[in-house]
Amino acid sequence: MATLILSAVGQFLGGPIGSSIGALIGRQIDARIFGGGNREGSRLAELKITTSSYGAAIPRHFGRMRVPGQVIWATDLVEHSERQGSKGGPSVTSYNYSASFAVALSSRQVQSIGRIWADGKLLRGEAGDLKTAGTLRLHTGTGDQAPDPLIVAAEGAAQCPAYRGLAYVVFEDLQLSDFGNRIPSLSFEVVADQAELSLADLLDGVIENFAAAVPLSGIAGFSNEGALSEALAALEPFFPVDCDACDERLELRPDQRESPALLLPEAATSSNRDDFGGNVGFARQRGGETEAPLAVLRYYDVDRDYQPGAQRAIGRPLPGQPRSIDLPAAMAATAARQAVDTASQRAAWGRQTVSWRVTQLDPAIRPGQTVRLPEHAGLWQVREWEWREHGVDLTLARLSPLS
Repeated sequence: MATLILSAVGQFLGGPIGSSIGALIGRQIDARIFGGGNREGSRLAELKITTSSYGAAIPRHFGRMRVPGQVIWATDLVEHSERQGSKGGPSVTSYNYSASFAVALSSRQVQSIGRIWADGKLLRGEAGDLKTAGTLRLHTGTGDQAPDPLIVAAEGAAQCPAYRGLAYVVFEDLQLSDFGNRIPSLSFEVVADQAELSLADLLDGVIENFAAAVPLSGIAGFSNEGALSEALAALEPFFPVDCDACDERLELRPDQRESPALLLPEAATSSNRDDFGGNVGFARQRGGETEAPLAVLRYYDVDRDYQPGAQRAIGRPLPGQPRSIDLPAAMAATAARQAVDTASQRAAWGRQTVSWRVTQLDPAIRPGQTVRLPEHAGLWQVREWEWREHGVDLTLARLSPLS
């Protein structure tokens, strides 16, 4: 206040020089009345942050994936102040914050974690070093894991769950100055399995009495957030399986084209004109173009830090609007290209179907079995069967000779 008044008086009496002298005297008076010229940096108006959502599903992860996680526990932000300035001169007080919080990663046990990204920047490197101050602890999700000591100290032993069966990490006093003094958006490289993935890994712990030795070649990681049926449906175009529930246990296995194909008997004729094929005993169909052809696969590219990638099937585009499939899998670009090429070819050949009638059903000829037809080229796969008055009708689909 005195600076403004004396500066104006000095300007009136002595021109620009008088204005500078008046301002100097005014600043000294202001310092005596209002104290030194200390300044404070920006402060947060609210120190408590909530970033978790009730009811959000925590996925099961397989192999090596990059996942976001859910904050399941956090303390209030802790404020730290630092004053800087020379003796007798103005000083600046800066404020920064740290936080302690826990992030759930997987509802399935994991082995370790690799890199961590915060707001898209690397927070933890390959060597396991944090790029900012703080402490990190991993709980792998075993069935007997103990509660985290920090959460026990903050909440009390009676109020602290061990989160058994849930893999999570705890950040203790993580400095937030590099992230705008807030908890950043985090993503984690989770290592859940070291061996090659198979369908048996996805089914383990979900259903009982099964066999599913179907390798998921080319897939480095996979995330399953919804129902198991949804995950199997997403994988089916790229890893077709036979589902056999005829015996005591459920069996999922790769299609049997590699095993010796069974030769079907001659088609059984019928005198009923209403039967398909009539006296011939079979009928061939070419599937319509109503279903969009598979042409694009979207996936997570392991060579680009798990950023979304897309691969298109090579060759001449099929009629109709191309279909894109989003597969929550981590893959290399070459593996993704091969997968979508093979799936596209398999779908194109599979539009050729044959209805074939037999009078006696061999127990080995069940859905999924590979067969050959008399005087018909190629290999065919049994899709379904149906008992009728004049025999057993088999629905067969042509197998791609390139897969």
